[in-house]
Amino acid sequence: MKKTTIGTIVAVIIIAIGGGVFYATRQSTSNQVDASYNKAITSGKTAVKDKDYAKASSKFADALAIKKTAQAAAYKEQADNMLSAIKAAKAGKYARALTKTNSVITKSSGYSVLISQGRQLKKTIANVQDNYEHEIKPILSMAKQALTNKQYQMASDQYQKVLDLPYIDGKYYAKYKEQAQDGLKDAQKAAKTGDGNSSTQGYGVKSGKVKNNVGETGNAGKTGEGSMGNHKVRGKTVTTDQITQLRKRVTKLGFDGMSWSPQDLIDLFRSSKRTSPNKITKSDVQQYLKP
Repeated sequence: MKKTTIGTIVAVIIIAIGGGVFYATRQSTSNQVDASYNKAITSGKTAVKDKDYAKASSKFADALAIKKTAQAAAYKEQADNMLSAIKAAKAGKYARALTKTNSVITKSSGYSVLISQGRQLKKTIANVQDNYEHEIKPILSMAKQALTNKQYQMASDQYQKVLDLPYIDGKYYAKYKEQAQDGLKDAQKAAKTGDGNSSTQGYGVKSGKVKNNVGETGNAGKTGEGSMGNHKVRGKTVTTDQITQLRKRVTKLGFDGMSWSPQDLIDLFRSSKRTSPNKITKSDVQQYLKP
């Protein structure tokens, strides 16, 4: 065999071996990249299940740095929006919080677990906003007005109402709990100085109907069915949650629901003949308040 032929064969063999080594090295590197990427994505998903969105965002960012994919980018954006929504809700910025949760829910190529958690968070934030608008805000407004009017006992009572709310220890209500605690301290401190308007320390109860600067409200002294402690409507005992819903509904309809006693709220529910608190109308309340 000629030397040139042998040389050609050797060259071909060397090239083939080199190509094989290059391919094997490249394939190995690719496998390592995929493994690192998948590990980061898996870690991020685990953090999501634990609702540790800061860690999830960090892990998805690691995955994105390893390999730029639509998946990693979408997951990270979702985790970031969950963080922003929670932060906004704690600050009382509900519109922003709800916008961020919507971004999580509607994200193209998003992680299904984050979408599910986003839906749940949206419901939670909407409920927090409802509690604030129709329960906490009216009480705090009344308390602040009473404090301005030097009605320190009334102010103390209203601030205490906020602190007695069953959900006030939740993480989304810390801001309002602190306001109520500070307001209560101020009212109690001012009361000790003795400069309060003692003639207006009460709630202005006249003819069984409560009035204040918020408007006409319910009458805890109303007589009739339920006045002796009948806590049932259509044969079923009205629950604490239903009483809370009734109070919110009365407030939403333009009355001072916080001045209504639980019994009045139950009696209203019964007299309205409605199947749920949210179906009660302003006419129902007005009819109930008639002498």
